[in-house]
Amino acid sequence: MTPQRHRFGPVTLANTTSSADLRGLLDDPWFKSETIIVKPNWVETKPALFTDCETLRILLESLDSKVVVVEGHQIGRSMKELPEGMSFTLEGKERNWLWLMRGGWSWLERNPGWGWFRDGGHWDQIQREEELFLDCQGFTDLFREMDVEYVNVTDEIWSGRTVDPAVIKGAVESRFKPVSEERLYGYVPRRLYELRGATLISFAKVKQYATFSMKNLFGLIPDPLRAWWHGPKNSRFDDSVIGINKVYTALFNVYGVCEALRRTAILNPEGEVEVPGFRYDVAEGLGMVALGRHLVSLDAIVCALAGFEFKDASYLEGAGEEFGAYNMEVVEEAMSKASEWFPGMREK
Repeated sequence: MTPQRHRFGPVTLANTTSSADLRGLLDDPWFKSETIIVKPNWVETKPALFTDCETLRILLESLDSKVVVVEGHQIGRSMKELPEGMSFTLEGKERNWLWLMRGGWSWLERNPGWGWFRDGGHWDQIQREEELFLDCQGFTDLFREMDVEYVNVTDEIWSGRTVDPAVIKGAVESRFKPVSEERLYGYVPRRLYELRGATLISFAKVKQYATFSMKNLFGLIPDPLRAWWHGPKNSRFDDSVIGINKVYTALFNVYGVCEALRRTAILNPEGEVEVPGFRYDVAEGLGMVALGRHLVSLDAIVCALAGFEFKDASYLEGAGEEFGAYNMEVVEEAMSKASEWFPGMREK
């Protein structure tokens, strides 16, 4: 059965639950790329808050190309072996990774360097945690079964296997204004650069806060926590998201896929799942996907349909100046014709 689909400007919305259906939707010529790079959303491991193995399988089975999955280390998904993470001493006090995610966030906002982490044994620990994550979530077996290559950008960048930043700077600034933080030019692994010109899918997870296809590429910044790139009161966030998108858009055909295929988090103060700061319910099998080349339009439409305000995806205005703005009339058309597909990520 052909999935229901609608086109709103450069964005396609569809109901689908299978790889066969999704294959029919991925009819853009970009999907004829010999290799396709896929960036999932692996920020943590709570139910419905990350790209799970079954959802990734749906995408992989819909592609005919060789696939390379890319992601960076993230402390939030790296505390299985050590539930509070590795300990360390800071300013005379004993701390750990859990503290970094909570009270230590403001310290990280002021301190951009991760040399202490790389050189203090933490890098070895987070690599072991990565193996556990991949094994326990089923990704190791999936990648072996489907001959998928996995590239961890943090490991590549920290190991020095990167492209000359001047080369990336030239590629970016031939198309866009300079990025606000030049360190971004040094964050392209050589392995990915070898694939330049390929299609890169930002496979974004629709969930209980405003994080869509452009924000998903924020995960290609190598820091295991990206507090500095958010900045105090999110003062650096928009420029950081736009900057990393400039870098990868200058090298690849970046295509956005925002999915609520299997399990989707919906905020509810009395919800079944509790995480620090909120509770949520898990909606099963919404079977929704939104996709397209123009990530600004894609994110604007999904932001509106999911019940968020545009200020929640604050990078959209600046991104529109660089990549082309979304059309508000198209967003409103999508809202009028497709809003019933979304229950809304926020509680009613």
